[in-house]
Amino acid sequence: MDIKLKIDETVLNYIMDQESKKIVGKVCKRFELSDNKEEIKKQVKEILYEFMRDLRDNIRINGKEAIDLKIQK
Repeated sequence: MDIKLKIDETVLNYIMDQESKKIVGKVCKRFELSDNKEEIKKQVKEILYEFMRDLRDNIRINGKEAIDLKIQK
């Protein structure tokens, strides 16, 4: 099924701004917590994958049009 999303540019910009701040904070924290570069690399990679899934879900949630509720008679 082809689901279409419609999202206001202002909402999209807000989502991108908020999510980018969160991802930068998470990545920077990894460098504060460890000196092991290989471990940091693994963690940052996983954080980025999680970030993209969260971003996708956030856009899906905010991009759905209003729910059309109809009463069946």
